[in-house]
Parts: sequence; structure tokens; C-alpha cells
Amino acid sequence: MPVKIKGNEYSTVAERLNSVHDDHDYISITTEIVDETQEYITIKANVSIHNDSFEQIYSGHAREYFEFRNRDSVNFAFALENAETSAIGRALASAGYGGKKFASAEEMSRIEAKTKARESQIPHGSAPLLQVVEDARQQADISVDQLKKKSQNLFGTDDIRALSGVQLKRIANEISNGKN
Repeated sequence: MPVKIKGNEYSTVAERLNSVHDDHDYISITTEIVDETQEYITIKANVSIHNDSFEQIYSGHAREYFEFRNRDSVNFAFALENAETSAIGRALASAGYGGKKFASAEEMSRIEAKTKARESQIPHGSAPLLQVVEDARQQADISVDQLKKKSQNLFGTDDIRALSGVQLKRIANEISNGKN
């Protein structure tokens, strides 16, 4: 039975799986990690529906951010599993299983937790400075890769989120002053 979240109905991934199994004798599901960093993991899922004369493959992607502060958060220990479940749910939605909404009930119920997980990765007080750096980057019309290269040259890392407040101020000033 779909779950109602903020006035909309969302099917769970389990409901989607049950429906596709009810409709087809043979399906297969594969998943793979397509990207993994210190902050997040991205999974791709393929759902293959096999019939006598054809095979149709549907894919879905999902990214989950690791939670670093809240040990009670599911993503503190299970970000991989959450991403895999979401990717499978999205692949099933691509195949027409999921009702009127592409996101699953599980995904929608974790939006607040996902936001907190992302925020947990930003050093306290750095979020406004990260925005200053991003604004300076856009104003100077330099790419993210150019920004990362500048950070690597200045501080020995291309991980902008790992920079201290002082480092963030310096890189923003250098970009704003045309020292690309």
C-alpha cells in the first residue's frame, strides 16, 4: 500500500518489486558502484525484464551521503544499502512500477536525514564560506576543475569541503582578485 508523504502517495521499493514479479516470470537485478568519495556513494541499478521474445533493461541511479555526526542515522552505517535500494526503486520506476511518483517512499522519508548527512560533512561554520567560494568561482567564470586545481596548488588538496575557514577565505579572495 503506498505511503502518504506531504500529501502525495509513494510506493515502497518492496511494493514495486512485488508488482514486477507478479507481472513477469523472470527478472534480474544488478547493481554496481559507479562513484564513491569520502562524502557519498553512487549506485547504478539495472532491472532486466525477460520475456519469451525480448529483454528490456531499465536503469536507475541513486546517491547517498555518509552521515558523520549522528550515529542513529541510517546513513552512519548503511549509506551503501540505502543507495542500492533507491537505485533499484528508480530502475523499477523507469520500468513503469511505482505509481505516479518516481521517488520511492523510502527516498522521500529520508530527505531530511539526507540533508543532515550532507550538512554533517561541512565543517562547522564553513557553509557560508563555501557559498562565498562558489559565488567567486561563478563570477570569475572558472570551472570546478579549475577551482580544484587552484586548491591543490595552494593547499595540497582538491577537496574544497576539507579546507579550513582561513583557506576558504584565501581561495575566494584570490579568485575574486583574478589570481586564477
